[in-house]
Amino acid sequence: MSWYPAVPVKSKRQIRLLVILTLGWLVWAGWSLLAGSDEYVVRILDDEGVPVSDASVAVDGDPTGVSEEEGLVSLGWSGEAQTLAVSATGHVATKVMIPDYPDETVDVVIRARLLRGRVTTPANVPVEGAFVRSGDAVGVSDGDGRFVVRGASTGTIDVTRPAWHGTTFEWEGGPGEEVATIEPLVLKAVHVGGDAAANNLDLYLSMAGETELNAIMLDLKDESGYIWYDTEVETAREANAVNPLYDLGEVVERVDEADLYLIGRVTTFQDPVAARALPDMAVWNNTTNAPHQSSGQYFLDPSDEQAREYALALGDEACAAGVDEIQFDYVRYPDDRPESVEFDGGVTQEARVTAVRTFLKEATERLHPHGCAVAADIFGFVTRAAGDGGIGQNWEQLLSVVDVASPMVYPSHYGSGWYNLERPNDEPATLVAAALADGMERIPRAVVVRPWLQDFGYTDRQVRAQIDEAEQYGLGWMLWNVLSEVSTGALEAE
Repeated sequence: MSWYPAVPVKSKRQIRLLVILTLGWLVWAGWSLLAGSDEYVVRILDDEGVPVSDASVAVDGDPTGVSEEEGLVSLGWSGEAQTLAVSATGHVATKVMIPDYPDETVDVVIRARLLRGRVTTPANVPVEGAFVRSGDAVGVSDGDGRFVVRGASTGTIDVTRPAWHGTTFEWEGGPGEEVATIEPLVLKAVHVGGDAAANNLDLYLSMAGETELNAIMLDLKDESGYIWYDTEVETAREANAVNPLYDLGEVVERVDEADLYLIGRVTTFQDPVAARALPDMAVWNNTTNAPHQSSGQYFLDPSDEQAREYALALGDEACAAGVDEIQFDYVRYPDDRPESVEFDGGVTQEARVTAVRTFLKEATERLHPHGCAVAADIFGFVTRAAGDGGIGQNWEQLLSVVDVASPMVYPSHYGSGWYNLERPNDEPATLVAAALADGMERIPRAVVVRPWLQDFGYTDRQVRAQIDEAEQYGLGWMLWNVLSEVSTGALEAE
């Protein structure tokens, strides 16, 4: 049965003509039916040309679509001029008229709302590296404390910086500069080694509950080269450095329940386990044709990428587990090294200082997204030294990148003549006061200084005298005892 119209047909030419006319009619009819539902595409961009996703589009007052990841949204054409109202969180809403059916993608620009301001200390010192958040929009304060948050929304704004007390303020969306004031955390901690955490964690938690302590300094990886929790970092497993004594997740949970701040210590480049197991990372002695060692210490090369990544990966893992701060100890070159040792990046003073500073800078970039602070343990004499002491630690350079600087001002580590003292170890308060005075005069920016104080070989009174000197500057402190034995009589009651 034929689908052609029932009319007389005299030739094939007439048949072809009839088919063409029929198809033409069908095309015209289809276009007529669809003319009222043609679609066109709108791309939503901010004032810097960046696509805006999740922007809402209303056509003639009716909500119609939401932009996708590339800022694109498809809209139906009614056959008449349309007015588009476009809005997005953190942006200034706008309206655009579409007079005729567009033959190509229509770009609509909505201006990002800008929040500007400064972050300072109560003494009006600029604070660098503070995070200013409005929803998903984030700005970071610069060296002058100034910040810009693109795409900010009105309402509550959060200001945070690792190792500092955070703050909030309300923003109504107007122009002008907001000022936020924050203060550093003043933390008082004791050293808790791997064995101590495994066997006596209750002791330190109780101690903190009864005294002024408000933080725990936990060994994650110490100078032995061993890691005291079950790390997943591959380099540690390759070096057979994993010796789990405690469950890190459980320690984090219990310290958090006690409302204490948790500092995780990672010995960085002094590592007798990894240096011997993975000698490609080690400081190499060409005379002995073996990893360099002195007095039982073996160092990884601070300029070796794998050695650097090893420590960074441990910090990354611990921060993800809930540790509040990573303290990189032995973040330096070996102080006793012959001419026969070699380093990937050379051993000039510039090379040393650059290697240490860039390592710590990379650490802040890795750990800050976790909300984790980066600390560095620093030889005590560095607070006075003009250079790097031959080990890559320059006071101003270190403090320009870390969140926390911890000079180890142990009186027993200073020789006769320092600060005009014949026996510095006999005058702990005088030594600590002088060393901190040197360091505090050379602070290049707003940064936390939290010294290590000596808690071995002293009476409670001598330990307390050191604490009092640190607190003269409003500083927190940490008590060092390799066996985690604390002079509790030096601590003030809660």
